[in-house]
Amino acid sequence: MSAAFVLSWPGSRVLLGWWRELAHRRPQQLRFSHLLIHRVEALVRVRKFHPLDRWQRALLHLAGTRVPCSGELLGSLTDLQMDPQLLGQFVRELTGSGLLYQNGAGLWQITPAGCHALQTGAMSTIIEERRMFTFVDNSALGRPPHFLPLSGEHPRSGRRPRSGEHLPPEQRQSQRAGALCSEDCPFEIASLEACLRQTLEWKKRFRFPTDVEALLLPQFHAGAASVGSIDWGANWRRVLLDVVEQRPFVFIQTASRLLGFAVHPEDWTLGSEPLLTLADGWEEALPDLAAEPSPPMWRQAWQSWAQPRSLPSTEVEACQLERVDHRLLVHAPPRLIDRLRAARSDAVKQEAWLLAGEGRTRTAAQIELHPL
Repeated sequence: MSAAFVLSWPGSRVLLGWWRELAHRRPQQLRFSHLLIHRVEALVRVRKFHPLDRWQRALLHLAGTRVPCSGELLGSLTDLQMDPQLLGQFVRELTGSGLLYQNGAGLWQITPAGCHALQTGAMSTIIEERRMFTFVDNSALGRPPHFLPLSGEHPRSGRRPRSGEHLPPEQRQSQRAGALCSEDCPFEIASLEACLRQTLEWKKRFRFPTDVEALLLPQFHAGAASVGSIDWGANWRRVLLDVVEQRPFVFIQTASRLLGFAVHPEDWTLGSEPLLTLADGWEEALPDLAAEPSPPMWRQAWQSWAQPRSLPSTEVEACQLERVDHRLLVHAPPRLIDRLRAARSDAVKQEAWLLAGEGRTRTAAQIELHPL
C-alpha cells in the first residue's frame, strides 16, 4: 500500500444504504475493505480439449483394433473405401495430435492419449497464450498474495488491454483513481507458480483456471550478448506484466458464501453484481475479513461516532457495548438516549451505523440503543 494513497471510509448513511440495497441477499455481516490488487499478465501453457467428430472417433476406434501393425498404416485401412487423400488427412491429424504414433520398431500404436480420447470423446491440444491472473496483496497481514477469481478480470486475448478496457464501466473510474506503482508493491512470481502446483480441489474452490499447466518465463540464452543473459527479442511474449491498483470493496457474508462488490469511491455506489463470490474456505484468501474487531476497537468506534454529536463524554464512557450479529447493542444512560431523541438522531430509529477495526478492513455494525 502506498503511503501517498489516502484511504477514505464511508459514513453512517452510506452503510445504511448498502445494507438496505443488499438485504435481498440475506447478509449476516457487512465489511468494507481497501484491497491492493495485482493484475498479472503472463504467458502460460494451456491444454484445450476438443470433441472428436464422428469420423475421427470412428477412425481412431478402427485403427485401435488394427494396431500395432507394421508398414504403412493407410494400407491396413484400404477396405474403408475412403478417398486416400481424405483418409491420409485424418491419419495425419490423429498422429499430429499424439493419438497415434509409429514406434522405434516401425509398428503403429494407439497412444495412451488416444485411448483416453476414445473413452472421453475428446482430444487435447497444447497452446501458448497470455492470460490475466488477479491476486490480492496480503503483505500487510504477513502473508503472500492469494489468487482471487474477480469477475471480468481474465481476458483471454494475447493483446494487451488498454487501461480499464477489460473492466465493466462501473469499475473503470475506480481503477484510474486507485492505480499504483508496481515498484512500491512488487509481486512474487512464486505466488503464481504455487497456484499451478495446487490440488484440483483447491483450484475449483478458488476458480483458478484448471487448463493452465505451466508458466512460461523468459529463458536464459547462452548465445546472447553475454553468457546467461536474456534474449529479449525471442522472449518478449514471456515478459510478466503486473498492474497494481487500490480498490475499495464491500463484502457481505451470507450463510454459505462471501460476496464482494466493487465500490465507486466518488459517490459510494455499488456495482450491480458481485465482483467476487467465494464459498467455504474463503478465509484463506482474505483472513482479515474473518477477524472480529476487539472490544477496545468497538469502544473507539462508538466514541468516534458520538464525538461530533456533542454527547457528554461521561455518558458516552458509561455505555456498555455488546456485539450481536450485525448490530452493536449500546446500553446507554437514559439521559444520553433522551439527548439523541431530542436531536432526532438516526440511532433512535436504528438507522445509524459505524465502522470498527484497523488496517485495510473495517466491520460495519448497526447501532441499537438500550437503556441501562
